[in-house]
Amino acid sequence: MSDAAGAARPAETDRDGKMGVDLFRIGGIQVAVDASWLVVFALVLWSLAAGYFPSQFPGRGWGDYIAVGLASTVLFFSSVLLHELSHAFVGNSLGEEVKRITLFIFGGMAHLSGEPRSAGAEFKIAAVGPATSIALGGLFLALEQLGGAIGVGDLWVAMLGYLGRINIALAVFNLLPGYPLDGGRLLRAYFWSRSGDLREATARAADWGAGIATGLMILGALQIFAGGLIGGLWLIFIAMFLRGAARAGHLSVVTERSLAGARVRDLMVENPITIAPGVALADAIQDTFLRHGFTGYPVVDDGKPVGVLSLSDVQRCPAEERGDKRVADFMRPLNDALVIGPNASAIDALHKMNENDNGRLLAIESGRLVGFLTRSGIARFTKLRVALEDAKAAR
Repeated sequence: MSDAAGAARPAETDRDGKMGVDLFRIGGIQVAVDASWLVVFALVLWSLAAGYFPSQFPGRGWGDYIAVGLASTVLFFSSVLLHELSHAFVGNSLGEEVKRITLFIFGGMAHLSGEPRSAGAEFKIAAVGPATSIALGGLFLALEQLGGAIGVGDLWVAMLGYLGRINIALAVFNLLPGYPLDGGRLLRAYFWSRSGDLREATARAADWGAGIATGLMILGALQIFAGGLIGGLWLIFIAMFLRGAARAGHLSVVTERSLAGARVRDLMVENPITIAPGVALADAIQDTFLRHGFTGYPVVDDGKPVGVLSLSDVQRCPAEERGDKRVADFMRPLNDALVIGPNASAIDALHKMNENDNGRLLAIESGRLVGFLTRSGIARFTKLRVALEDAKAAR
């Protein structure tokens, strides 16, 4: 999932490592947080503890406001997490391989290993998120009534009411018919069921998403002109994120369609440039990274692949220590997440990258390195194939 509350979609990352910092596992699903999530957590806490509750219930002590604000913030993000987990659990029950959830500044993202296998699966995965938020909203509103009836403090009763309304508001927002919002995914499922073409359905739903984003930008601008600077800017940021996510989602489908029938050996770099584990990092930088211009290389010891060294791995070592440290000290050691067979399908390779948030795979056959597959290599292959298909269609 990937919007102001979340929308399940294929995992992607611009980094070499995993997205976010791992926190805990629930039902086999790894929950992580991105650094940006800490910013919005602090903003929500401040707006509740210093703004909303003091304005609604003046004259209380700061300790009371901070306590109810912190409890509200924790329960709010717990609600977002439950929204994400509902997508993940339904996805896994349908065989869609959701192993990771990342919370970030705009809410959360449940990482599917690939696109859903059918329009029906897409509908079920998308629908359960808003349904969960509505159920949570109803639960909190019922607790608000119960709390008022049994004499719970008015601040805490107000907290329950706030959580009920915000969960319902999130559900309504997520049901807007613009991809990648949950409503947009429901719309895509409808288009897909009618046409049988996932690429066309995604393109149409993404266009709706772009329209929703434009509308949010206009609303944000109007709110700024009316004096609501922070709220207006927030709407514009959300709109920009939705527009980018819609494009990324469409690109993901195009990529999978373009990889149909391709094997790893069709995309991999044969006889790739390698680095020995005993080489000093400073020498690896000078003789390999700067000389050849790539951002990652297989590490090979006496003909045997032992790991991968990327630019981000090198950057973890302070510059003044790179003359003394070795490649082996900072490489990612060989493991199943880094290995693929040359005859495996390119789509399976992409799914493996997504599942492990890893942008590089070693193609190994009979214990020997035969090629190196990168996410950028997949992107180049896809771009060429799409361009050739478009040229053929234009004739």
